Amino acid sequence: MLLALDIGNSRIKWGLFDGEDMVAVGYFVTRQFLPQDVMAYDFEPSSFPALPAGPDELLAHAGAPDPRLLRQVSAIALCSVARAEAETAVLVHLHSLGLPAHPLWRIQASERGLGVRNGYAQPQRLGADRWAALIAARHLVAGTLVVVMAGTATTVDALTADGDFLGGYILPGLRLMPKSLYERTAGIRPSDGHWQPFPKATSDAVTSGVLAASAGAVAGMVQRLNQQQPPLVLLSGGNGPALAERLQELGLTWRYARDLVLHGIARLYRARNDIL
Repeated sequence: MLLALDIGNSRIKWGLFDGEDMVAVGYFVTRQFLPQDVMAYDFEPSSFPALPAGPDELLAHAGAPDPRLLRQVSAIALCSVARAEAETAVLVHLHSLGLPAHPLWRIQASERGLGVRNGYAQPQRLGADRWAALIAARHLVAGTLVVVMAGTATTVDALTADGDFLGGYILPGLRLMPKSLYERTAGIRPSDGHWQPFPKATSDAVTSGVLAASAGAVAGMVQRLNQQQPPLVLLSGGNGPALAERLQELGLTWRYARDLVLHGIARLYRARNDIL
């Protein structure tokens, strides 16, 4: 059994795979594995919804995998964009619960692999989580895609039907974007706002502005890729559902794939000897 770890700035997502099948999935909050002197930004507006799991999707839960499953793990693969302390601490925690010691395999972007050609100027500088998401997206949906990872940061990546990754945007995530307003303006304070087409309250104006800016970045990428048929927007990440209604209002077609990075990690691990 494979343990896949996606170590992000806000959450550490884990998935257990038996072959191609994910048999369990969950998460930790990253800040619980960071030193106390590391500040975490954890304002989370309640107005940002989450989509329920689909009929074929495992429900993610907070906390560690069942120790009985951990003891069946034969390999560990991970990608990380968080501080090194978080990676070390979560592995120590999992070992304390019964995870056998195994060599780690870290996902790194390459020039090409599994049907995707990496168009980054320096391919190895592409974030490992973005590379894993692109690999999973390529095998999940045929055709041209805009792959949106909506987490602490929002990434908006263009993937052609032929598997060419053309590049993409990086912008602050839905919960991170308002931070500069709260820190740099005297009259705006953290509060729960709601989407309004014409906001008439400051809290609603902030939330609506954040959603409009992020959806606009996605729409711009769709427009650049739009030839005969508009590309599908493949959403993932914890904030993905919050963008869904805004994208639909803009006339974009979207699909939500919650665990895209974990599936990409697992696929890259299984085919690691075939990556060119």
